[in-house]
Amino acid sequence: METTINLWIMLFFAFAIQSFVLGILFFLKRKGDRIANCIFGVFLLLFAYNQIFNCAYWSNYQGSFVEHLSFTNFIPWVSYGPLLYIYIKRVLNRTPFTWRDLQHAIPIVWIFAVFGRFYFLPYSIKLELVETGNYADYVNWWPIPRYYMVFTVTLLMFLYVIKIYGLYKKDKDNVPYPQRLWVKSLWICFTGYTLIFFAYFLLIYFRLLTISNDYLIGYGITFFIGIVTYFSFMQPNIFSGTISFPFVKYQNNGLSSSLATEMKDKLVSLMEADKLFLDNSLTLDVLSDELNLSRHHTSQLINESFKVNFFEFVNNYRIDEAIKLLKDEKSKLNINQIIYAAGFNNRTSFYNAFKKKTGISPKSYRNKNKKAL
Repeated sequence: METTINLWIMLFFAFAIQSFVLGILFFLKRKGDRIANCIFGVFLLLFAYNQIFNCAYWSNYQGSFVEHLSFTNFIPWVSYGPLLYIYIKRVLNRTPFTWRDLQHAIPIVWIFAVFGRFYFLPYSIKLELVETGNYADYVNWWPIPRYYMVFTVTLLMFLYVIKIYGLYKKDKDNVPYPQRLWVKSLWICFTGYTLIFFAYFLLIYFRLLTISNDYLIGYGITFFIGIVTYFSFMQPNIFSGTISFPFVKYQNNGLSSSLATEMKDKLVSLMEADKLFLDNSLTLDVLSDELNLSRHHTSQLINESFKVNFFEFVNNYRIDEAIKLLKDEKSKLNINQIIYAAGFNNRTSFYNAFKKKTGISPKSYRNKNKKAL
């Protein structure tokens, strides 16, 4: 078959190159969380590879490297969900990796268990296998039969769509609004890509695929890359949380300046006089009820009056309380007891917040204070 190039293939290839460049830029980006940026950089490089693979397939390219591409499209397919989940978890929680995170490597380990031996075969043997279709000696179709591999990958993608949404709903208040918008946009794009991926192979299964809808996956990848490109170049500060969007978030929402001033005073009273922050089950909804405001207006009040999100606002009070307890010579509380006495409900959140505000660990702070006395 002759190699054919049309306008769509040229466009898809251009976006593949764009995704490759973006991936490299994320590795080089110094602002924001560098580890998170590197994870997303890998995600974009895999997207670029996936699109190049598709372009080679659509154009019927017959180059000598084509046989080496066989089955390699499974690598990005099973990596998208885990990489995006880990990246978004890092953005929302700002916590280091744990051993539990290794479970997200299971899909890629599975793919290499199935295709690993084939990937590293010499070109001559791969060419022979492609011509005969006899892969049984070099591909381990276990425990999923060959014809169900794609459907298993699709289920994996849908699983991560659900997991990412659950993570977003649970932890979105941990970060400022701009980063929430970024995370939500990524989730929507990935959900769209997953639906397109499912529809594409469903059409193949029912033998309904035509030339016009053969590019479905290409459309999905192109749209995803376009969204990332917009945020990366039009709003480059999104990754450090200091973005200013070309619209006003709380415009025409009914919270007047006089009401905002009144509610700000009430909020300060709740935190300083009533010490509401000591309740480790305090949420934005609970605080909204105390102020008799909607959740949306309470978030606005904190964002505009204190220039932080709800999570940071409450933690600032908790860290101040922890500092008082650490300085108190009469207090017999150890650091673990202080964590809960100050309103925190876990050690990791406390240490991260304390170090962010003071620059040192709680133990170092207590020792330093003792020496000063």
